[in-house]
Amino acid sequence: MNGAHCLRPARLALVCASLSLLAFGAQAQGLAPDILFEKVSPSVWVVQTSDAQGRPVGRGSAVVTAPGRLVTNCHVLAKSSSFVVKRDNVSYGATLEFPDPERDLCQIKVANFTAPAVELADINKLGVGAKVYAIGNPRGLEVTLSDGLISGLRKTDKDELEVVQTTTPLSPGSSGGGLFDDQGRLIGITTRGFRDSQNLNFAVPANWIVELAARGQANLEKRAAPMAAAAPSLGAVTRPGVELKPEAPLRVGDTLEYVLTDRYTRTQRTVYYRVDRIEGDRIVFNQGGLIERDSGEVVSITTPAGGDFDGAMPPGGWVKPGITSGQGWRLNYKALLAGQPATFNLTATAGQTETVNVLGESVKAHTVSLTGWVTIGVGFNPTSGRFTARFKYAPELRRVIHFESKGEVNGNVASLRAFSNELLELRGINRYGR
Repeated sequence: MNGAHCLRPARLALVCASLSLLAFGAQAQGLAPDILFEKVSPSVWVVQTSDAQGRPVGRGSAVVTAPGRLVTNCHVLAKSSSFVVKRDNVSYGATLEFPDPERDLCQIKVANFTAPAVELADINKLGVGAKVYAIGNPRGLEVTLSDGLISGLRKTDKDELEVVQTTTPLSPGSSGGGLFDDQGRLIGITTRGFRDSQNLNFAVPANWIVELAARGQANLEKRAAPMAAAAPSLGAVTRPGVELKPEAPLRVGDTLEYVLTDRYTRTQRTVYYRVDRIEGDRIVFNQGGLIERDSGEVVSITTPAGGDFDGAMPPGGWVKPGITSGQGWRLNYKALLAGQPATFNLTATAGQTETVNVLGESVKAHTVSLTGWVTIGVGFNPTSGRFTARFKYAPELRRVIHFESKGEVNGNVASLRAFSNELLELRGINRYGR
């Protein structure tokens, strides 16, 4: 009896040691795939891009790396005019914050976005053969989990990790998604694979995300300098076939040419409004996407081409008929801001008439300022903020020749964050056959 009794503590210690080894072994083996997916999948979202007319351009993925911030591949956003992040039936308007195209990483921001941020892995502890998991949206299949191994750690001549090679399957739509270790920590942003190769896929290392803000800001400053020097003022552009004749009415084939500048991404694009047909007092542009009366009143706009100038336009257009200096009026309506449903509550005030130069022609223009509030989104979680706009309207041309707008919505701790910031300028009228 006494001998048996003396063995009990030893047996108990053996049992405890065994349990400890089991726990250590479970941790060493990593999380079970279903547990890992439950942990990190709320941080992976779809990126849906659209063109100037609001038509879908493509899809990719993005990973939440900080409050209200996601990281994706820059090539996911290429050739798009706007984009949203979404999952299931939930969608948020998003804007580019920091681009680093050299590393194919872009940081985007989303107001009132509460999805959790992921934890970054220690890149120095990665090893070939380690188990990894990818979560993304291949072929539009939202939040898909796949697994594989690290098959290579490709480095530069300076022995710096440049890309993580993995056997984890990737497909179009996976770009911008997350590659995670077996504890759910982010190893890299999945970027590409080779279609004609077996299990040869890549991710850019997650430690680059730490440097993204500084590198992105430097890129924006580099872009801003030449743009400021090269950006023409009204009347500075002259090209064959593009002219301004205030007294000449528009005819079929004529094209209004504007330049739209996104002041955040520092990108510009040309916007065209082509006269397709004239029906009585109505002028039909862009295959019916815009219809105006010859007085300048907007009848309908179904395919916004000019960014917020078109999308946020109030019924009938921006200008009140018979505008006079000092006149004020209220605008309460629903439209789009940066492609998102919005409700506007604005006050407009007309300033003094001034003479401006457009392509060598002097025309008179009213300057109108708008200030007020905008509510973005619908449902249970709308976001409110400020909206300001300023434009110049030329009665002789019966249209706006200069339009700048800025929308700001509530960000962190009651601060306001810019949601949209655009400039649209008329560059001329291409008189078809004249």
